[in-house]
Amino acid sequence: MKSKDLSLFFIFFFSLNFKAQTTMTGLDKGLAIGNILVQGYIALKGNGAKQVDPNAKTVDSFCFKNKMDEKIIIKLLGKIEDEEIKKEFVIQRDEKECTYNLPKGIYTYEVLLSSKDIYQKGEYKISEETLMTINR
Repeated sequence: MKSKDLSLFFIFFFSLNFKAQTTMTGLDKGLAIGNILVQGYIALKGNGAKQVDPNAKTVDSFCFKNKMDEKIIIKLLGKIEDEEIKKEFVIQRDEKECTYNLPKGIYTYEVLLSSKDIYQKGEYKISEETLMTINR
């Protein structure tokens, strides 16, 4: 928030506070001031939503979280516009690994246990930033 916006916020806050002192009971004043402070904090912090470009050809990040009792290996394979994309992750228990600027498309994945047995296998359409959790 710019300093001009911040100063307008404080002017608004204090003018509202003056009006509140003349027409509200003590409880109402506290609620009004608390609401204003919360709204001001939200305005300063921003709404937290990240703007996503629908025309982007990549996703900012694609992550895997391991909730298994052992480490896992994830193999990710995609063919996007005649380009083969291969990724492999070794993820320790209760850890997370990510890949960044991954081209959008349909990928096949395999989740291997430390014994090299296939735990899970499938396809996934990657079109937005995602966290995929592998559970027991």
